[in-house]
Amino acid sequence: MNKGIVIAGATGEVGRRLAENLVARNPNTPIYALVRQISPLLPDRVIQVVVNFDDLDRTQIPTPFHMAYCCLGTTIKTAGNQDAFKKVDHEYALKFAQWAQVQDCSQFACISSVGANRLSNNFYLSVKGQLEHDLAQMNWDHLWLIRPSLLLGPRQEFRLGEYLGTIASQIISPFMAGPLKKYKPIHMLKVADVLAKLATQESDKTGCRVLEGHALFRD
Repeated sequence: MNKGIVIAGATGEVGRRLAENLVARNPNTPIYALVRQISPLLPDRVIQVVVNFDDLDRTQIPTPFHMAYCCLGTTIKTAGNQDAFKKVDHEYALKFAQWAQVQDCSQFACISSVGANRLSNNFYLSVKGQLEHDLAQMNWDHLWLIRPSLLLGPRQEFRLGEYLGTIASQIISPFMAGPLKKYKPIHMLKVADVLAKLATQESDKTGCRVLEGHALFRD
């Protein structure tokens, strides 16, 4: 049996699209989603495993897996405060990575954000940057840090700020070239496609790769 794939955050907007893409690309590969509750939105072939991210060490996957995807993420508004946001976007994401390594997973991909920097004065970007830093300290054969800008596409949850950002992006996107391309808004389906390709990508280069700008828009 092929080694499996595990996703944390598969019920989110990008995570759900990633799950659909992986199912289509990997018909014989077991695909697991760690979820807090069963979701009817995920493909039937995705095996949903209900977990408590505060007690992830107890979670067992019956199939060995070689690839783990972290699509965990919230907003400060949804979480309620900065501490609650950091718990999801840093603590839970890092716990997932540590758990995956204990399961002998050698490849890890995580959705971060353009501008992520642990020294940033922006709280959101500093949390994302700290997670990137912590993941990079772990011994992965392959680590991918995905840094999209504003995510485009229909959402289950309406967010006014992102809606207005989408409108503005349609005006300024044509001017975002060269070094500015990393700030160009990108459709969630495109991000999911970039992520899904990593599961079967063969490379002799080990270590950490940051994917942003041209690397995300490349076909």
